[in-house]
Amino acid sequence: MATAVTFNYNSEVGLYWNLLKGLSSSVKTELVNLLQGSLKTDKPDNADKQHQKDYYEILDKFLTYSKYGEKWDGENAVPLTEKVKNNFSELLNKIDKKLLSGMTIFPEINGTLLIDSTIKEAGICLGNDTFSYYITENDVISGQDNIPFTVKKLIDTIKKING
Repeated sequence: MATAVTFNYNSEVGLYWNLLKGLSSSVKTELVNLLQGSLKTDKPDNADKQHQKDYYEILDKFLTYSKYGEKWDGENAVPLTEKVKNNFSELLNKIDKKLLSGMTIFPEINGTLLIDSTIKEAGICLGNDTFSYYITENDVISGQDNIPFTVKKLIDTIKKING
């Protein structure tokens, strides 16, 4: 069942909407709720609300970073590539929100996206066709480079980091 959504409050919302056109309708509806300020995410009173808060913070950052243009860092940074935006949108469509709890994202100057753990020293670099990850535990760094991108492999890697 499709959800009808109308925008009449801010022209930037239309821009955001176009940037994230690859998202599922349920994620888009959640995003609209976030943009309209109808979600209360500032003081979670249980774990589910904390997961929800973390998820919406990632969505908000993704919207912001998706708007970055050439030289967004004041030097030679390039914007997130369309393929990276599509890959991350695919992830948002399929991942259990709880798995993104304790994670944040940052754009990289080469057009890739860093998915970083705020709980442990670990991160994922999401590229066009591949991703890489690292985990540091007990002063030992482990990880893997150039993993062919599939949503399942990316979700499995996030589970490994959160595990």
